[in-house]
Amino acid sequence: MATPYITPSILTSAPTGVAWSIIPMPKATTDQQFAEQTNICHRATTMIDGFVNQTLRATVDTEQRSGPGDFRINIEQATGNVRWILSRWPITQILAVQTSGNAAFPRQWTQAPAGFWDVENPIIGVYGSYVAGGSGGTGGQSIITAPGLASWRLGRNGYRFSCTYINGWPHAGITVSAAAGSSTLQVDDVTGFTGASAQIYDGASTETVHVTSVTANTPLVLPNGGGTAQAGPGTLTLSAPLVFAHTGSVPTSIVISSLPSDVLWATILAAMSQALESGITSVSIQNITGSQTAGGHGISDLHLQWESIMEPFRRVI
Repeated sequence: MATPYITPSILTSAPTGVAWSIIPMPKATTDQQFAEQTNICHRATTMIDGFVNQTLRATVDTEQRSGPGDFRINIEQATGNVRWILSRWPITQILAVQTSGNAAFPRQWTQAPAGFWDVENPIIGVYGSYVAGGSGGTGGQSIITAPGLASWRLGRNGYRFSCTYINGWPHAGITVSAAAGSSTLQVDDVTGFTGASAQIYDGASTETVHVTSVTANTPLVLPNGGGTAQAGPGTLTLSAPLVFAHTGSVPTSIVISSLPSDVLWATILAAMSQALESGITSVSIQNITGSQTAGGHGISDLHLQWESIMEPFRRVI
């Protein structure tokens, strides 16, 4: 199971005021507490992804559609470029693009040469930057490909297009302990980390790193003869040695992530709402006039709070 957006250590260290020591029940053992905190983190992650209509962590996706001729796939009159509005965002890397005549069965795919495409609106603040966690709501979901990949020669919807791409923010758990001074990290998902800056969330040992390359334990085979991609468990190679040691484990307790920090805070609030719904009747939060506290406004306002934070991330279908 993929590492959730927050871990029990992140959750219980956050200023929520929730008495996590009595979940799932008073006098629960440390193992029982950790197990349920992990479940809450996974459920909160699912709540966040469900609200925004997509997975926010980096994933490899393949999409097919017929065109040109509708608002999603068309040909620019001035340049001859094919413009395709894909379903998920932010697109961070295009791995393969193919076309086939739409009437051809089985499909006879023609590969677009590498580099004959662009992400139309690249994400800001993660790639080519040493600042982790770019601004929320940035990046686009459209690509353009070079002239000649398709035309109006076969008429409206005369082509079948296929695109495999990476969308979302790199996010993984550290699975093997790393010593200070090490330049590599073993993680449960290397997807999207090449060239990215990320934060290692490890309490007082939190630090920012820049990933220069990744190696998957088993590269992902792409459909339609599109080659392979570096995805799944593997190794991150860093541009500089680690400042701190990080003790990894499975299930992991340390997250390395480029997710914007407001996503992590929204996930914490979603987890907090679960804890309150499970039977806790009060939390220890200072009562400040005009503030939104769980004691003053209830669980429904916690839902409204994390939903309002995630509103800019919602996918338009």
